[in-house]
Amino acid sequence: MTGAPQTGMSRTGTSPSGMSQTGMSRTGMSRTGMSPPTVLLLLGTHPDETALLGHPPGAAIRYCNATQALPADWPPGGNVPGVCVIAPSVARPTVLARQLRRQWPTGRIVFLASDPEGLRVELRRSPMVGDAVVLDPRDPLLPRYLAQALQATATQRRLRTTLDKVNTQLATRAVDSTALRRMVIAESYLRNFWEQSHEAVIGLDANTQVVYWNRRATELLGVAPAEATGSYAHELPFWNSEFDAALGKMSETGTRAIVSLRILGNVEATEVTVVAIRDGDAMVGVLLSLRPASDDQRALLAERERNRAAVALAQNQLRQLSALFEHAPGVMAVTAGTEHAFEMANASFGQLFGVRPAPGVTLDMALPWLSGQPLRALYDQAAATTTEVVARAVPVTLPDQPHAPVFLNLVLQPVPGGGGGSRIFLQADDVTAQVTAEATRQQYQKELEDAIEARTRELEAAQAALLQAQKMEAIGKLTGGIAHDFNNILQVVGSNLELLSGEHSGNASARQRIASAIAAVDRGARLSGHLLAFARRQPLQPSALDPGAVVQGMEEILRRAIGEAITVEICIAPDLWASQLDRAQLENVVLNLAINARDAMAGAGSLTIELENVRLDARYAHTHAEVGSGDYVLLAVSDTGSGMSAETRARAFEPFFTTKPEGQGTGLGLSMVYGFIKQSGGHVELYSEVGHGTTVKLYLPRTQQLVEAPDQRARGPIAGGTETILVVEDDAAVRAAVADQLTTLGYTVLQAGDAAGAWQMLEAGARPDLLFTDVVMPGALGSPELVRRAKERMPGLGVLFTSGYTQNAIVHGGRLDAGVELLSKPYRRDELAQRIRAILDSHTREQPARSDAVAQRVLVVEDNPDAQDLLCQMLDLIGYAASGTGSAEGALERLGAFDILLTDVHLPGMSGVALAQHARMHHPTLRIVFVTGAEAPQLPFPTTALRKPYSIDQLRQALAAAT
Repeated sequence: MTGAPQTGMSRTGTSPSGMSQTGMSRTGMSRTGMSPPTVLLLLGTHPDETALLGHPPGAAIRYCNATQALPADWPPGGNVPGVCVIAPSVARPTVLARQLRRQWPTGRIVFLASDPEGLRVELRRSPMVGDAVVLDPRDPLLPRYLAQALQATATQRRLRTTLDKVNTQLATRAVDSTALRRMVIAESYLRNFWEQSHEAVIGLDANTQVVYWNRRATELLGVAPAEATGSYAHELPFWNSEFDAALGKMSETGTRAIVSLRILGNVEATEVTVVAIRDGDAMVGVLLSLRPASDDQRALLAERERNRAAVALAQNQLRQLSALFEHAPGVMAVTAGTEHAFEMANASFGQLFGVRPAPGVTLDMALPWLSGQPLRALYDQAAATTTEVVARAVPVTLPDQPHAPVFLNLVLQPVPGGGGGSRIFLQADDVTAQVTAEATRQQYQKELEDAIEARTRELEAAQAALLQAQKMEAIGKLTGGIAHDFNNILQVVGSNLELLSGEHSGNASARQRIASAIAAVDRGARLSGHLLAFARRQPLQPSALDPGAVVQGMEEILRRAIGEAITVEICIAPDLWASQLDRAQLENVVLNLAINARDAMAGAGSLTIELENVRLDARYAHTHAEVGSGDYVLLAVSDTGSGMSAETRARAFEPFFTTKPEGQGTGLGLSMVYGFIKQSGGHVELYSEVGHGTTVKLYLPRTQQLVEAPDQRARGPIAGGTETILVVEDDAAVRAAVADQLTTLGYTVLQAGDAAGAWQMLEAGARPDLLFTDVVMPGALGSPELVRRAKERMPGLGVLFTSGYTQNAIVHGGRLDAGVELLSKPYRRDELAQRIRAILDSHTREQPARSDAVAQRVLVVEDNPDAQDLLCQMLDLIGYAASGTGSAEGALERLGAFDILLTDVHLPGMSGVALAQHARMHHPTLRIVFVTGAEAPQLPFPTTALRKPYSIDQLRQALAAAT
């Protein structure tokens, strides 16, 4: 800072931090009256600005209000100040300084400015201001600079006063030249003596400013006399608090003081002797003598410095430990004595417990609510055992959170203390979040384990069900194959027995034997039917029926079958839903269950049959993979019999498995029930317990169709005819037996061993009235294709299929295709006669009237060849010219040659809907009929829907609607 007072020692030493007073003023020299306070005047606009000046030593601060001009009564009270300071608030400080300089030419002026450099530039353009100093009011050394300025002013005043006194004395008294010369020589000798001294000699005046500095001082301290003279004692390199205390003691007692010091920047220890210079009672100066310290002094100084360093280190460590203790994230506290009086507790302790105990407060006083909690007991345990206590997840219930305790991991470490007492150091960490997370994790883990266990049980049940289904499927395939050959054998035997019965009508003994054999054939046929039912290979002819009405109608038959000792109770819920079932097979199922119940009850007990509407939800379907969710009619048959064990229940539906003695059961009753219900789209559940009876629950699928009235036609007498019948059968024995039976009925019989041979006969000109063919045929040409070709050649031809096992040729989804007539093997002569006569009579009634009109052409699109052939036959039968194709792509090139497009919705490749849209676009007059098992698609042009399964009448109506 320009113009700031400088000292010669500023290059080699600095005063202690915050040092603002001279050594003598702090040691009592101000009490001697040597230096009256100097006035420091502040020119500004507000008295509060005096705070900017700090507290310069030896100064009396005054304030004078001035903006751009000095007040009229300046200087205040007529006393010229030692230093005049212009405050930063003065708008034009240079103008005010010029006025001040005119009235005070030799005074010291100090400017305080927030922009010192800018003000210095302005002052250089104002030479009338004279010597001035510019300082920053934010400079922390500002009080020191002001003190130096005041001291310089005071020194100038003393010198001026001394000169005035000397001049006055010289003017009033004569000077003895000899005495004066002696004084000068004495002063020269003294100065030379000090200069030659081996000790460093430094002289200080009453204000502790350096007035003498010898050669040795320069050598020892490295400071030239010119630089040292005028410096203050506190700026000397050996200044410290001990030296300051020595000056104070010397000024009060007048004794000599010896101080051992270490010079700043020098490793050599130095001994300083401080001697006061007095003028009477007044101390006018101080003489310092510096020499190398003695060995004792060196040792003492080294020990002192080691102690000081150790104390400083210990204090620093204590401060660091205190800071760490205070700001540690963990809870920390120290208690003493058996009552656990707190000595200290950190901030985390207060945050956790809501209170930070003062020293001396006991644990029970600070935290009374802790009584009875585990933490309080752990404190007593640590005090009693004087061993470390470590605990995890200790719950602490806080007063403001009674239902949500916090959990602590803690250590209580006893620390032995003086006087036989002990302290306990607590260190704890809040682990509530971890404990909560662990509890949540354990809960989730348990839920997961439960879910895995449940899922494992479901998978095991599903696997068991799958294995059971695979086993039943394998057995079903085996029984289906056996039934086919077995039925052919039974057919041969039965047909020949019936022929023999006619030939031996007069022999009573032969008729009895033949009747017994025919009864055995019937039993075999029933066994075969049970096998096919279990294998789900029997051709069903379902219709919409009321299960309650069917069971109600069987009540009399059931009572006769199970005997009078068993009570029968039939409970039917109101508004029972309808179901799509084969009536005869349903009656057979109910009768079988009733007979099984009779045997289980040993002829006495109670049989209950219940029917009600139920809805199986998705959850039930999920745990029973073999059934879908939806609406069902529940038919439950319960008995009070002996019940079944778990092993018996597991095998109850297997064919030929029975617990009855040999010869008393075939083991096919429940297997037939199982197969029929599964083939009908239903579900079976078996509930049984040894000694508590059995309940068989049959879930029959609900249908939205209207209930059909049962066929009430009574059987008439056996009647034959004169029509021609073509019999197609690959088994020669069966073919011969059937031909003989038909011949005895009066029919003309043509025979073929396979479909190809039958077609050759038709091509050769044969014109039968009815085609009687087995479904399963060897060779490339199958029976359905034979029928289709025959119907194309002879539209009025009647067709009756027969089979012991259809192999899905005319049975799909367990049901006969619409319009198909089937006579299952083995059959009786009267059954054959009635079915053939009924077909021939119906074809005679339905034969369309001959006309010269051209039949409408129908293109049938069906990917199933058998269904395609059958549908073409039905169309030919009702007077349409039909042709079929297996795909939509095959139909695209043929659309222009037909009047009606009859297509399935679901086709391989292009769908039936896309085909219809293409046909409508390119052939607007083409009429379209969809054949579907679901809802018909909605299209922007008129279409007709034919729902599967359908009859010939429904087919005729759909085509008429399209026309």
